[in-house]
Amino acid sequence: MNDALLTAPVAAPASSNIENRPAMRKRYVRPISALERYSLVLHGAYRYHVDGIVEGVGTVDPLVLQAAVDRAAAANPAIRVRLRGVLKWCRWVDGGRAPRVRVQALSAWDGSSEQNAPFLDERLKPRQAVADILLVPCTDGRTRIVFRTLHAAIDGRGCIHWMTEVCRALRGEPLQGSDSVLTDLDVQDLYADKIPPDSDIPPQHCIPVLLPQAGAAEGAAGPLRYLWRRVLLDRDVPQLLTKAAAWLAERARQNGPGEVGFTIPVDYRGFRIQEMGIGNLTGYLRLVVAEGASARSLMVQLGHRIKAYADCRSFPGIRAIVWLPVWWMLRGLKPKINTVLYTVTPALPTGGVVSMGSLKPEQFDFPGFKAERSYGIPGAVGKLNLIFVNYPDHVCVSFASPAAFNDHGQFDALVTAFQQHFSSPHSAGRST
Repeated sequence: MNDALLTAPVAAPASSNIENRPAMRKRYVRPISALERYSLVLHGAYRYHVDGIVEGVGTVDPLVLQAAVDRAAAANPAIRVRLRGVLKWCRWVDGGRAPRVRVQALSAWDGSSEQNAPFLDERLKPRQAVADILLVPCTDGRTRIVFRTLHAAIDGRGCIHWMTEVCRALRGEPLQGSDSVLTDLDVQDLYADKIPPDSDIPPQHCIPVLLPQAGAAEGAAGPLRYLWRRVLLDRDVPQLLTKAAAWLAERARQNGPGEVGFTIPVDYRGFRIQEMGIGNLTGYLRLVVAEGASARSLMVQLGHRIKAYADCRSFPGIRAIVWLPVWWMLRGLKPKINTVLYTVTPALPTGGVVSMGSLKPEQFDFPGFKAERSYGIPGAVGKLNLIFVNYPDHVCVSFASPAAFNDHGQFDALVTAFQQHFSSPHSAGRST
């Protein structure tokens, strides 16, 4: 088993080439799942997006880009949805308007962090739009196209599908398209009778990789803010998911003894279901890293848990969330944020590790633009998140963590140490 199992390639769905269907079709409407609903709560606490970046050289005409976005959105109506309704009756409803292309001024942003990128700070509003596209010409000679999406409506694999669809439209190619209305709960219900009683109790008090600044738990850290960093590994690293988990666990235990566990997302598309969907079609399982665990033993553990359909197990009590107002849950969460993030509690694991599988730069090429790579900004949630994308000759790795974990530069030091450890000795430090 390797990382690709967690983001299995998607077989051509029944809705392939949906743009060629007759014009008359029902309006796209998808129920909002409980997990999506809680994502709205997190979005109220801090900007909870899934943002993907296409980076390359060339000239991009914003009008041509908008026309391609319009065409891709018509074939994938889930990208045009707006939040409608209340409580259990909430729905994602096609608003009929494609995401807007927003051209930014020439920027000193280098695509490796939030620095010099204030345009990323604006939150998407679920009742107005769940996606937009920022066209950013940069002083380093590159153009960066940022596909911003709301995590409550779109997950990581859905975002990649959306990005590749727009690039297909720019090349004038047929679109894969999707009109799936499945949610994560639909998939979990499908496999409910296959899930055995869970005898493996996940760790309840996971120690962090980074120690917070003094007083963070009491609110001295100020308003919640997340940082992110992107680095490149100059070589292929097989089984990076479990190797990264083992390496991070060793760093965590330098802070003291305790349990270590990481959240691992499992993409349902092409794995649990043969259907493409842009919405949240991801399951989650907990990877427990015992002291001295190897990458190989962790891969075996992942395989066993996937065979036991652990990714199809709903979070305890999650279904009751559909009956709770978002504002009420947010009001209850805000006073607890510092404690949850900066102390050891049952609420959060050590962090999350996400493999987005393998991509090729040419998937994002189009006339006048040569793509170098695509990568993501990790979701602003939890204590530490790591996302990586494999390319034929390198790996692109992104990290995110609350700003309180970098008061003495400890977050930056962790990222640098990770890059040095997994890169070849002669080129560690390469970041562009």
